[in-house]
Amino acid sequence: MNTHTTISKFTHWTFTVLYAYGIFKQVDDLEDLEDTSLLNFEIVFAIAFLVIVLIRYFYMRGTPTLLGAHEEMRKGHLFIAKTVHQLVYFSLIMLPTTGLVIAALISFDMRGMGIAIGLHEFSASLSYLVIITHIGASLYSRLKGEGIWNAMVPVWKEEGKVNSDLFTKLETVEDKAYDLIEKIFRLN
Repeated sequence: MNTHTTISKFTHWTFTVLYAYGIFKQVDDLEDLEDTSLLNFEIVFAIAFLVIVLIRYFYMRGTPTLLGAHEEMRKGHLFIAKTVHQLVYFSLIMLPTTGLVIAALISFDMRGMGIAIGLHEFSASLSYLVIITHIGASLYSRLKGEGIWNAMVPVWKEEGKVNSDLFTKLETVEDKAYDLIEKIFRLN
């Protein structure tokens, strides 16, 4: 069975934990960053997070999308998966980058804070959307028994496809969506 390497799993779950921590401990008021120790902590955290995300991105560039799948995936499925993964990386790179811009603007008392905050909030919102999409797709794939879940997730191993009328209907809709995507983007 194809599976991700220990390094790819480690970096995936490391930045997942760091992302969750960053969401829960986020700064609610810019005035809080007047505390130099908090500002310095935020800078170090952002740099560490950014480095881990970039390491994973460059390490994973050559890895096939949907590694572990038991069957060949539709081109429309691959297109969606690659797009979501790229958006996850984009948002997870933009979050600490815009956070560092905010820190620089505060440190050097510069203008442009509104734009920097807007970009930071956009990155956060985008990250929520694409990460929820990623998790939902992962769970759906697990229930379909495609093998992708087992290639990355160390727990709750999939044991085959869940057979139900609902899944049969969902797969019909899924196939139609792939047909449309393949036609629009000429992926055949």
